Amino acid sequence: MLADVHILHESDVYRILDFRCHCNICSITDTEYNNNLCISFVRKGFFEYRTFRRNDEVHIGRILISKPGFEHITRHIDNHPDISTVFEFKQSFFERLKREYFPEAGWFLQSNDMHALLLACPIEVEYLHHLIMELVQKRKVDGLQIDELVMQLLNKVLHVLANATEVTSVPEKLKQHHLSTIERAKEYMMNNFSENISLNELAEHCFVSPFHFSRIFKSILNVSPHQYLLSTRLHHAKILLASTEKPVNEIAFESGFNSLEHFVTAYKQLFKLTPSQQRLATTI
Repeated sequence: MLADVHILHESDVYRILDFRCHCNICSITDTEYNNNLCISFVRKGFFEYRTFRRNDEVHIGRILISKPGFEHITRHIDNHPDISTVFEFKQSFFERLKREYFPEAGWFLQSNDMHALLLACPIEVEYLHHLIMELVQKRKVDGLQIDELVMQLLNKVLHVLANATEVTSVPEKLKQHHLSTIERAKEYMMNNFSENISLNELAEHCFVSPFHFSRIFKSILNVSPHQYLLSTRLHHAKILLASTEKPVNEIAFESGFNSLEHFVTAYKQLFKLTPSQQRLATTI
């Protein structure tokens, strides 16, 4: 397998890796071995990850958690080499996690029969992944800010793991022909969520009809394009409320809302607090 792996950021307990496969035709890899706990997000393409008793298909909208100490085999699909972000946590930190998240996520972290697990990726986690990638690609990196965001992401993933359900497989036809459609759509929304984005605009950007776009999007990510965009805006606002002193109305407009009333209503519906209550709870 031909691949480049670059370290984007490193702290005392984790590394953020950029993995890029360059294979045009890939077969099954030799047996490989995990030395660290890894949380992987596919940004483009997809691959199969095979461990003891499991064969997981990893692509956009999914999170792969793989534990240290176990063997795995990877199969990259022809013409779909993947580009992924891998959060790799050191062994000593993994031992701490097993204690601190017991029993909620202990059934997975401490099990010798579960070597890896595939999860559906919540929009909040995908937004944090996007934000971290934005920050680490800048020339000047605030290490403490990155650390805080990575710990938030890890905490969210482990809480998803604690309530994990079986991930539904994407139909072969959709996987082969339309994962790239959703990759383009997600990237466009993440980069332009503060703008007024229409369904037709998204569909044209992805080279499909508006009718087919909505159906394809929901089939792969299990939410509508509008729900995805709204949730991204609200999680962006939540970060700003906690990390800045900007007025609530400024945060609303910066997050893509053209009405303060709409922002407050949507925020309370998702988080069960108003933006002002959220800010107060964060500072206490």
